[in-house]
Amino acid sequence: MKVIIVDDEKLVRRGLISIMPWEKYNMEVVGEAGNGRKALELLETLEVDLVFTDLMMPEMSGFELMEEINAKYPAKSIVVLSCHEEFAFAQKAIRMGAIDYIVKNDLETDVMDDVLERIAHSYEDKVKIRTSPEAKVFDRVMVVLKLGDDEKASQLVEKLSAGHVIHYLERHCWFISLDGLGEAAEQSLINDIKLANCLPVLVHGLGHMPLGDTVDKLHGYLATGLLYDYTKMVTFWEWKADEEKEPLEPEKEKLGSRWNMPEWIYSNGAYEALMQDTAAMRLPMSELKSLLFPAFLENGRWLLMLEWSMQLIFRLEPLRMWEEWRAVLDEERNKLRSIVCKTKYSDDILRVIYKAIRYMHEQEEMDFSQNEIAGIANMSRTYFSQCFKNVTGKSFNDYATEIRMSKAQQLLVHTNTPIYQIAQLVGFKDEKYFSKLFLQEIGVLPSDFRNRGTV
Repeated sequence: MKVIIVDDEKLVRRGLISIMPWEKYNMEVVGEAGNGRKALELLETLEVDLVFTDLMMPEMSGFELMEEINAKYPAKSIVVLSCHEEFAFAQKAIRMGAIDYIVKNDLETDVMDDVLERIAHSYEDKVKIRTSPEAKVFDRVMVVLKLGDDEKASQLVEKLSAGHVIHYLERHCWFISLDGLGEAAEQSLINDIKLANCLPVLVHGLGHMPLGDTVDKLHGYLATGLLYDYTKMVTFWEWKADEEKEPLEPEKEKLGSRWNMPEWIYSNGAYEALMQDTAAMRLPMSELKSLLFPAFLENGRWLLMLEWSMQLIFRLEPLRMWEEWRAVLDEERNKLRSIVCKTKYSDDILRVIYKAIRYMHEQEEMDFSQNEIAGIANMSRTYFSQCFKNVTGKSFNDYATEIRMSKAQQLLVHTNTPIYQIAQLVGFKDEKYFSKLFLQEIGVLPSDFRNRGTV
């Protein structure tokens, strides 16, 4: 196999060329390039089978180079080099035809043999598929996820390679066809995978898909189903590919609206139902974050506890499995409930207090009074005042002042509205009193705050 190395760092290119055991796997490095354009020039003049390319390069990125190679040289194979162990990068690279994805920071001398052996097998698989009279199709496959020991996983790959064609999905994850495999052989395979501290996932119902469609289907499962199915307590599971359905947009909107309401914070029943319905929707991680993170911020804003919202988001951001999300959400919700639900009010009382809070936040002109809000809550002024303070930890007047000052800051920075009008918009008829209170609460006069230009 003829190989070229494409990376904008010369030391990286030189290092790969000098220390990788190329000859052992019948590979020869015939050229190197510092960016995608230089690589295309090499491909015009050299006979090349395999391109190792970085993703982040000047002039032409690795992804752009892959597009050009796929269009002009579809028979050539690509291995991606990256500094990022990022699922989105790996997924895109594999979808664009890369046969492997290597994180440069993890590339140590003792694993280079395994890396090149894996790449050599993938290259041979691609050649077999391309040259076979009929493209391989799949109905049942076994997805294998490496959970721990690298040495055991490498031994498993070596053992399986003797009798199966292994197709790599991404780092630490591959699949093999089960079509035509007997029940006893299949059970033996499952046992071998478990002994290697890997996780076997039996996938049914691919409908005799060709390789490219199978890879797409399995990538979709890794991004969604795996997120919700995975649990440390399970050592084997099955997935029926033909039963997976895309969530409808109206259903996602309804789910988002429910997370935007604070009922899940104070009602255990509402929280459990919401958690079950969210898991059942099986949204990809990116959609899950875009749906829930704004809702957490909104709830934090109503409760004047944005710090809690940010803490929750920071804890959830790096997690990749629903089981982990569930544990963090349970813990952070319990913390919040211990603050906002100090007294044992019924869900009905909590519901009307939060309804009142939402009403206050949604007013364009915040000239409401405590009597008005108590009426909306259908409570006497005295009882409402008592419940409000017990639930929020603040008196009605203190809470109203905080949200009025917050809205005033936004208007001062983001609009040219005169200060006397801003005072009226946030519920003060007297501009001088507004300015005095603003100075007391924020520490500067409204005019100075506007000149400073920050919130």
